[in-house]
Amino acid sequence: MIEILIFSLIPFIGSILQTSMGFGNGVLIMAILPFILPFGKAVAFNQISCLFLTVLVVSKMWRKIRWSVLIPILIPMGISTILFTLWSFSFDQSILKMLLGVVFIILVLVFLLSKKGISIEPTPLKGAVMGVISGLSNGFTGISGPPAAMYLRPSIENNDEYIATIQCFFLFQSTIGLLSRMGLGALDRGDIGFLAIVLVATFLGSVIGRKINGKVDSAKMQRYVYIFVGLYGVYVLVSELINIVIAL
Repeated sequence: MIEILIFSLIPFIGSILQTSMGFGNGVLIMAILPFILPFGKAVAFNQISCLFLTVLVVSKMWRKIRWSVLIPILIPMGISTILFTLWSFSFDQSILKMLLGVVFIILVLVFLLSKKGISIEPTPLKGAVMGVISGLSNGFTGISGPPAAMYLRPSIENNDEYIATIQCFFLFQSTIGLLSRMGLGALDRGDIGFLAIVLVATFLGSVIGRKINGKVDSAKMQRYVYIFVGLYGVYVLVSELINIVIAL
């Protein structure tokens, strides 16, 4: 019963955050599921939920995707995601959780830098570099948004085109990562029931998120989420380091 509650509540809240302020679903899922599931399976569940959300957005906004800007980051991301996903399965769970904590901390740093107007100059070469970094993060933790946002945001002035383009990036990121993990056996038939719960909860949360979009202070919500993400990242990193030291 507790597992059903977790698998329904986490993607439900995460999809509300994602559709109302642009991010939050993957972060919330990865903050909880790796501590009740094997890490690879938790990432797969996260990518399924994120894939479902991005399909909803891209299906409505695909005409506004800036492919010329997207391709330089998309191809390196796809290749590196496959390679780093394969590599991640050789790592101990504690190391992967530590990497997740580091990614959470980096998320906050990227947010602070963006607030100061610091961004990546949008050149194809830098797009490729950001793509490899995104693939590394995606392969190990299932989270790859910050490098993509740092490249795509200054590249696209129109907000609708930016949203369509970055959501398309997330669609490919989730699809490639999910297929890679499924090929390595991260999911099995016993997960079908929980997958159904995750998808239903994600859909219901997205409906509510779209209804409250524009009616809440998204900037304030972002600050609260980033405070949580930063503190939680430090907690995960420190607690896993302590566990490793104790085990020595």
